[in-house]
Amino acid sequence: MAQAIFKSWFVDFDPVKTKMNGELPEGMDSATASLFPEKLVESELGLIPESWDVGTLSDVAKYCSARANNDSITLESYISTENMLAEKKGVSAASKLPTAKTVAAYKSGDILVSNIRPYFKKIWLAEGSGGRSNDVLGFESVSENTDSYLMNLLYQDTFFDYMTRTSKGAKMPRGDKTAIMNWEMAVPPVELREAFSSIVDKFYQLIPQNRAQNETLESLRNTLLPKLVSGEIDLALTQQWAEAS
Repeated sequence: MAQAIFKSWFVDFDPVKTKMNGELPEGMDSATASLFPEKLVESELGLIPESWDVGTLSDVAKYCSARANNDSITLESYISTENMLAEKKGVSAASKLPTAKTVAAYKSGDILVSNIRPYFKKIWLAEGSGGRSNDVLGFESVSENTDSYLMNLLYQDTFFDYMTRTSKGAKMPRGDKTAIMNWEMAVPPVELREAFSSIVDKFYQLIPQNRAQNETLESLRNTLLPKLVSGEIDLALTQQWAEAS
């Protein structure tokens, strides 16, 4: 849902096109609609909304520089390229921790991207704080309350395609950190980036809630299934109880 809204607003410019036709964007309040101009103009990137700047990723993001002590991280909070999942599927627990005394750190809201073989498209919006390997890039927004905008900007296939094109090395290509920050883009006003983030933040807040619910259901299944198979629990009685409740 977040990507659908992002594409509509920042790639296809649907709200601008709607206003160009003398209409109000559907499903959008007047305050948000007022943040979009009523005209597209020519630029080196093609047609972009009037008053938007042609800039680079560095206008909306910067690399994280904080460090964390090794004794403050766990297998669940340490992120390396090995435990980042391909095709934008998040992360899993690490299998081992680094031996260095300090590691690169991340905090809630940072966007982590694997810098090795970027065509695997490994990305994660951080939940909580932890540590990361040097082969995992940490991005943070240059403006407050725009984390979800940055996440969806970097989540695009076009970003990973650009990382791949500008990466260095053949056998084990790595993204070029300077080239990455020079990725050209149409830069929307910060107020619009904030408005987008306020709408889709709730989507990301649901992720850990749903994960916790799934873990509870899996635990319940693992407890009940052996008892059902062994006959310790009567399935008919269980169904009657479920229907009654």
